[in-house]
Amino acid sequence: MDDKLYIITGCTAVGKTEYAINFAMKNNAEIISCDSLLVYKHMNIGTAKPTPVEMRGIRHHCIDLVEPSEKFDVSMFIRAARMGIDSIISSGKNVVVVGGSGFYLKSFYYPIIDDIKVPQETDDFVNSIYAKSGLDGLIATLVAANDGICPSIDIKNSRRVISALKRCLASGKTFDNVRSDFVSLDSPFKQYQKYTIFLERDPEDLKRRVWERTKKMLDMGLINEVKFLLSKYVRLNDSAENAIGYRETINWLQSDMTQDALIKEIAQNTLKLVKKQKTWFKKQIPIDKKIVLR
Repeated sequence: MDDKLYIITGCTAVGKTEYAINFAMKNNAEIISCDSLLVYKHMNIGTAKPTPVEMRGIRHHCIDLVEPSEKFDVSMFIRAARMGIDSIISSGKNVVVVGGSGFYLKSFYYPIIDDIKVPQETDDFVNSIYAKSGLDGLIATLVAANDGICPSIDIKNSRRVISALKRCLASGKTFDNVRSDFVSLDSPFKQYQKYTIFLERDPEDLKRRVWERTKKMLDMGLINEVKFLLSKYVRLNDSAENAIGYRETINWLQSDMTQDALIKEIAQNTLKLVKKQKTWFKKQIPIDKKIVLR
C-alpha cells in the first residue's frame, strides 16, 4: 500500500468502469466512485451503474448513498469520499478513484467549497428576490452588496449570481474578498498524492460506443426504470430529473415519439456532453498519464 490516490477518469462511455476494476484487481485496491449520479439509489440503467457481476468482487464506495428525491451535493460527496478512503487505507489496500463528474473530480485537486454558512433566512431572502424581480433584481442587490461594483462573474448565469449574492450577504464581505478567501483554501484531499490516468479513444470509436450504450440501456429496461422512479417518488431532485437519459425518457413518456427517436435524442445529448467534457479535461485537472483504449 502507498499513500496515494490513483485517479482514473475520461469522457462518458470511454470505458472507465472496466479499466478501473481491472486496475483495482491488479493493485490490491478498492474503488471510490466519483460520479454525481451513481450516488442515487434505483437509478441503475440510465447511469450505467456497475452491476455486482461487473464489479467482480471489488468493493465500491460512494454508490447508492441517497434516494433520488433527496438533496446531494459536492460537500456531501467529499464527506462520503473521505470516509471511503479512510476505510480503504485502514484495511491495507490502495485507493482508486474513478469517474468523470467534473465538480466532484476537481475536489481532489483544488478547493471547491468555502466555509461560509448561509443562514436559512438569507437563502429565503435571495430566493424571494429572484422570484419577484428575476435576474435583474439579483444583479442589482449583488452590486449594492459590493460597494456599487459589479463582480467579475458570469452575470447571465442566474445560479452563479445567486450563489455569489448568498455568500456576500452571509459573510458581510464583497465578492472579491470572498473569492480571495476561497483561493487560499486547501483541497479537501490535500494530504494525498495523486496519480491521474486519463482514458481516451478514437473519436469515431467513442461515438460508436455512445450509440451502442444508449441502445443497450433501452434494451435493459431504461423506460421501465424511469416509470418506476416516477411512481415511487413524488418528485426527483433536479440533478436526477435532468440527467441525460432520464430527462429525455420523462419527456418521451409524455409524447408520441418512437423509441428510435428516444435513442437518437439520448445519444446526441450524450455526444454533446462528451464534447464539453473533452474541453473541460484539457483545462481543469492535472493529468499524469494518457492511455488510448482500443
